Amino acid sequence: MPNDRTDKYLSRDDTKVMKCIAIILMLMHHLWFFQDRIPGGPLVSLFHGFHIPTLQILSAFGKICVPMFFFLGGYGIYKSSYGKPYDIFKRLKKLYFAYWKVFVIFIPIGFLFFSSQAAYCADSSIYTRFANFSIKELALNFFAIASTYNSEWWFLISYVFALCLYPMIRTIVDRNSAKSNVVIVFLVSLLLVHFFTKVNVSLGPNALDFKTLFFTFIFQTAPYIASFWMGAVTAKEGLLSKFGDDAKANKLLNPFTDIMIWGIVIYLRQVAIGETFDIFFVPMLTIASMDLLSRMKPLKKLLAIMGKQSTSMWLIHTFFCYYFGAIAVIVTAPRYAILSLLFLIALTYLSSVLVSFFWSGVESLYNKIKKS
Repeated sequence: MPNDRTDKYLSRDDTKVMKCIAIILMLMHHLWFFQDRIPGGPLVSLFHGFHIPTLQILSAFGKICVPMFFFLGGYGIYKSSYGKPYDIFKRLKKLYFAYWKVFVIFIPIGFLFFSSQAAYCADSSIYTRFANFSIKELALNFFAIASTYNSEWWFLISYVFALCLYPMIRTIVDRNSAKSNVVIVFLVSLLLVHFFTKVNVSLGPNALDFKTLFFTFIFQTAPYIASFWMGAVTAKEGLLSKFGDDAKANKLLNPFTDIMIWGIVIYLRQVAIGETFDIFFVPMLTIASMDLLSRMKPLKKLLAIMGKQSTSMWLIHTFFCYYFGAIAVIVTAPRYAILSLLFLIALTYLSSVLVSFFWSGVESLYNKIKKS
């Protein structure tokens, strides 16, 4: 168990709540932002802001779900492994087993039922995803080295790299003060965004170049490793507790300011300064969300329940809004963005629960056979 030095702001259920918020943002981003992948074209936005469709702003902002997951990952791993040896194999086993439980169900479905689909969107790579089969591609996707079966599975290999990098991160975090740690993470974030993305060093004629390796494992489209690192710093230094408790003590948190914080972060990230400051945006949104939901107990409980399925929901949802054409047509049939999103959330959550039940049944059957 972590001792009193670690952050106490988020309980296990609170972490599930934040993961649910992140997964809703992810579904919103994938359903609303990539209009060329949607059957029937762009969905309808009901509101406008800053002279552009609100749908466009919110869908782009939904990308913050990834640094949120990385932040929560670093935060949770530091707390759970504090004062203990770090078992990388246990972490990787848990992650890959969650991935494979979805993989061995949905990939066969893709090749059996969606290998020959009529064109239903502007992006041909979406509806031809399962048109050709090869053992090599299957193996690469099975180990998450490639993500050609589901492009949104790129997250896995980057998170695997973060898990492997964690011992180094923990060593640096433990040896420095709170201020030094925050400065180090901020400098790392700046380097990732403004320096390493410009480096392109050849590693040999038969090897991937530096930039390809960098974008595959570390950067993607934002400095996610920095968010993972910031999660560990926050857990070690108790930053959420310090800032959250101070804000409450000074009566700075209430429903109005909570919503205002979300609005300010959306504006700053999408209009003003971009994703470089996600390492600060995510903790701000976490404090505001926890305060707002503390006044909405039934909703918080519902989000915690849904958050238990966040990993499966991440792995499953794009089959329903992109790759399985017949289902994608149904999901987008309402044409109004918010209705399609609610439908996608419900469908993805239900599917995740069914997958959990299926594997629980398999495990139960295996145990019975083993005993007999």
